[in-house]
Amino acid sequence: MFRGQVVSVTRIAFVIVTVVFAVLAGRELSASIRTASISIVAERIERGETVADDVVTKYALRSVDVVDGHYCRSDIVAAGVTLVLAQLDRQNVNVNYDAWAVAASSARQYLRYALSCMPTNSNFWLRLAAVESIIAEEPVAIAEMMKRSVVLAPYDQVMILTRFYFWNDFTDATLAAAKRSLDSDLTTMLKLGDRCRVNATIKEISPQLRPIFDQTWTSVGEAATARFRQRCSK
Repeated sequence: MFRGQVVSVTRIAFVIVTVVFAVLAGRELSASIRTASISIVAERIERGETVADDVVTKYALRSVDVVDGHYCRSDIVAAGVTLVLAQLDRQNVNVNYDAWAVAASSARQYLRYALSCMPTNSNFWLRLAAVESIIAEEPVAIAEMMKRSVVLAPYDQVMILTRFYFWNDFTDATLAAAKRSLDSDLTTMLKLGDRCRVNATIKEISPQLRPIFDQTWTSVGEAATARFRQRCSK
């Protein structure tokens, strides 16, 4: 009798687990279907393919489905980030301020949602800092976002070189507020970065970043920087 009860409990547990997995699998399938078009367009953008402005606008607006559906799957969220940033990049604040303002606000809101799903994503922190800087550059807040990006990916060369692009565009006030994070990035880049890729990245340095960069160049020493004088093959 007791053995029969154990078998029954085991069967019930098996059925419950099976149902739970089926429900979860169904939700994942539903999420994939509902966001498939967003992912497809995002992949085309990431591959460097030409995507018409109206197509980007259409699917950037549909990224709200990701938020409303509470989807936190990394591939789905990342596709939405690609689209809202592409939409913002295609706006000209001097030509159509209202469209730019809407795109900037949408990008900020979506990135905040993306970070609520993946708070350890260095790239999302960087992108949020960049968007915040063009809306209203608040040095202390942006410095904190950049700090998180650096802490989460301190030795990732792709991220360091990407961050350099934004360091190069920030104001004196933001660079001063983020000095420790900036110093970390510059030092790592000059000591460990690929010679040719770093040379290409530092070809143009903004006036506000130049003195900080030169100071770091000197501080890392001749032994580290001498290699950058070597020519890179085309």
